[in-house]
Amino acid sequence: MADQNNPWDTTPAADSAAQSADAWGTPATAPTDGGGADWLTSTPAPNVEHFNILDPFHKTLIPLDSWVTEGIDWVVTHFRPVFQGVRVPVDYILNGFQQLLLGMPAPVAIIVFALIAWQISGVGMGVATLVSLIAIGAIGAWSQAMVTLALVLTALLFCIVIGLPLGIWLARSPRAAKIIRPLLDAMQTTPAFVYLVPIVMLFG
Repeated sequence: MADQNNPWDTTPAADSAAQSADAWGTPATAPTDGGGADWLTSTPAPNVEHFNILDPFHKTLIPLDSWVTEGIDWVVTHFRPVFQGVRVPVDYILNGFQQLLLGMPAPVAIIVFALIAWQISGVGMGVATLVSLIAIGAIGAWSQAMVTLALVLTALLFCIVIGLPLGIWLARSPRAAKIIRPLLDAMQTTPAFVYLVPIVMLFG
């Protein structure tokens, strides 16, 4: 039907709509698939992997890594308040050591540590401690060294508090020693990052 507002327009409305579908005047064509095809149907199906006796470990048979990850996530989710409560005394003692060591003047700390080393291990160790601490301060690492020393002292304190009663118990109980000693041996041979990462997740 012609445009009634323009008496000179002789182009049918259908032709105008077809030409407006393309800037070059090419009429639009209907899709051959009817427009209802899904692009997912063109994706090839994944190949089914079968067990190969020549390469039996190509695919993971026991997903131990996912089990451990899920177990740690479960422990972190359900026991987070417990580990945060254990963290409180550790933070308190660590902050106390840091304030003590960082608040002490460097010359006083050097003399005190050198005298302690001299009394414990002799003159040679005292002189070595004196020279080492002066060198640490000279390179600008005094604060970092005191923070590290605070960490070591905190760990030493808790090792004494936990390890001393545990050692006495193991010495008096052969049955407990048979159970706990293999665990301690395994912990000594295990790299530090293996258990440090879960500890950071639990206490961090």
